Amino acid sequence: MHGFWYFEAERSFRQAAAIDPDRAIHYWGIARANVENPERSAGFIEQAVKRIEKSSPLERRLIEAWSKRVKDWPKPPDEKKDSDKKDSDSKDAKDAPKKDPKGSKKKPAVSDEVRDKRKERFKTYARELDEIVQDYPEEIELKAMLVLQLWQNQSQGHDIQSYTAIDSMLEEIFRRNPRHPAHHFRIHLWDYRKEKLALRAAAECGPSAPGIAHMWHMPGHTYSRLHRYADAAWQQEASARVDHAHMIRDRVMPDQIHNYAHNNEWLIRNWFNIGRPSAAVSLAKNMIELPRHPKFNSTTGNGSSNLGRQRLLQAIRTYRLWPQAAELVDSVYLKADEGTSRADEVQMLRGIAAFETGNKQQAESILQGMKELRRSLLIDVEAAEPSGQPAKRLPPKLLEPTEAPKDAWGEERDLPFVDRVTQDYDEEKSKDKTQEQIDRLKQTHEKNFRSYRLAGYINTLEAYAAANRGDFREALWRSSEARDTIDLWQRIAWAQSAGEHAIAVRKARDGFNGAEGEVLPSASMAIVAHRAIEANPQSKELEKWQQDRKRALERCAKIAWASEPGIQAIDQAKQISGTVAPEILWDTQAPQVKDLGDRPPLDSLGPVRWTPPVAPSWSLGAPEFQSQKPLASSEPPAQSIGSSSSLRGKPYVMILYLGFGCLHCTEQLKAFSPKVAEFQKAGIQVVGVSTEDESSLREGLKRFDETMNIPLLANFDLDVFKSFRCFDDFEGQPLHGTILVDGQGRIRWQDIGYEPFTDADFLLGEAKRLIDTPVEPK
Repeated sequence: MHGFWYFEAERSFRQAAAIDPDRAIHYWGIARANVENPERSAGFIEQAVKRIEKSSPLERRLIEAWSKRVKDWPKPPDEKKDSDKKDSDSKDAKDAPKKDPKGSKKKPAVSDEVRDKRKERFKTYARELDEIVQDYPEEIELKAMLVLQLWQNQSQGHDIQSYTAIDSMLEEIFRRNPRHPAHHFRIHLWDYRKEKLALRAAAECGPSAPGIAHMWHMPGHTYSRLHRYADAAWQQEASARVDHAHMIRDRVMPDQIHNYAHNNEWLIRNWFNIGRPSAAVSLAKNMIELPRHPKFNSTTGNGSSNLGRQRLLQAIRTYRLWPQAAELVDSVYLKADEGTSRADEVQMLRGIAAFETGNKQQAESILQGMKELRRSLLIDVEAAEPSGQPAKRLPPKLLEPTEAPKDAWGEERDLPFVDRVTQDYDEEKSKDKTQEQIDRLKQTHEKNFRSYRLAGYINTLEAYAAANRGDFREALWRSSEARDTIDLWQRIAWAQSAGEHAIAVRKARDGFNGAEGEVLPSASMAIVAHRAIEANPQSKELEKWQQDRKRALERCAKIAWASEPGIQAIDQAKQISGTVAPEILWDTQAPQVKDLGDRPPLDSLGPVRWTPPVAPSWSLGAPEFQSQKPLASSEPPAQSIGSSSSLRGKPYVMILYLGFGCLHCTEQLKAFSPKVAEFQKAGIQVVGVSTEDESSLREGLKRFDETMNIPLLANFDLDVFKSFRCFDDFEGQPLHGTILVDGQGRIRWQDIGYEPFTDADFLLGEAKRLIDTPVEPK
């Protein structure tokens, strides 16, 4: 609970309740584990209240206080109607609302009245906790709960009046238990305020709860704010390793873990800061490789796939990895669907890589092709009128960027020469339209957005084209309107190449001053200042430039020890240092600090990468089916599929469903059955496993109103369900499961929950991608 691992907290309290179902405090624990879902929490605290008579006085007060906090949780009217309907459908209050594994529609806005009611709930709960702490002063867990609540109350508009008072309460806890997991709360308390006051907590947080990845992650906040990026990266790698150990042990998919993708993408950014681009690229590629899911890890959300791609592109730009980029554009890591803005971005990257690696003809061809593409998109947009009547097609003008500014650097702004277009279509604009009109408007908007993004990509390529032909002033002018796609230090390099050394040093100084603890800006600042000094030895700015160079070299010398070898900028900075500042000593290993505590070996925490766990073996009887022969000759006969051994060496999708009496299961089978031929064409078998006995399965199949192409197996004793973790021990109920097992018997993808996974097309595409992606060793 202290580590915010609410899923595992609920599971632990559920296990306790299964052992001792009449103990009220177990249900209070489950309710608290659902702190982020007040409605679900209320269902469980109601169970605690029903059993409260046998509780101790302290337990009674805790249960009553939490019940007041979550019971009849204030909600907007529309949300309340939906909730009431769910409640009326529930047969027993103990069946607390389940988490919807497929997501939910957008919630209605919270009114000021509802917000004020919630604010009062939090205030009342904190006051009651404070009174309990006064009556039980020796109970440090109560103090920890109060500290957490006072910090969390900020989210409801209750400002903390005294951070020192809260920190003093934490100090009382640590006097009793130096490794209490409330170190986590101290980090949050001082985050964005005075991080130095959380350094002891940063050292103790992970060891206080070593099995919780988030507890290793949180010190990364403290160290990052203090610009100690190597220490932050250590923490984030530790967090990833603990996550990997848990995922492999409990067979959990990576992006189902809270903050997993965020931790890894931040680790990549910190590796940028300390000069480890190879490690950053490797992890970014691994994030892209991980299993995708429409909810947990889509290519456009905040999961590993999208964040990994963003960081891979950032690595290329920051460290100018253009030879690698030339290879990556055709790889699975940057591949994008044709006709999308993402594909256009990859094409821009291909063009930059071509310019930067000397393939000028290819680069010019790419630039011209992108111009023609944008022209055709603009024609399509102009031709699409809301009435549906074709408009006169006139070739649109491709506007040039704004006139060259007087200052060579230019005013930094985003594409002022085209109208801004947002990615999402505004639904409010089409409330009175027919569906056909709405679809047409959306298609037009998508082309409009793509055209808008293309304008930026084209401008970026024009900047690189100008630099390639030696016109660095034009490159600088155009790049002032392409900040998202051209790195600051690339612009500074162009400024120097254009002879604008004063501007270059001024901008480099700004970048250096805003990048404390970052090695690449330090090395780059030294290089820029040195070039300016060599080019303008009589400049009035000479003394200031010399100071800039020395400051940058001194900082770089202290932090470059953490960098990987062969980084050109750092090597250049070392050469400059040896020539003009030989007195500067370059550290070759981490400085000795005394505030890190006892750090365990990273390997002891878990593997550096997630690898798919081995699927359990299984054996059932002969399958029931309607299709009398396999739909692809390379697949084993359907009659022979009755065990994992019969599928050895073959990838397969296993659908664990709750029998033909389950309406949702029937819908899942109807979604997958017509796709079996496509799965088999990809070399993937599909098999279904039912909770029914063989007789019931046979009868259900007879009543099924469509052809069944999936071999179906009976598993009435549920041993296969349990072995694949498709079983809720607390409720004593099987769960829906859709599992992809590869030819080596490893679980590459899964969806387990209270509702079946029905997107067969998604899983087909994802299965192909995963099967084609090699698994690296741990």
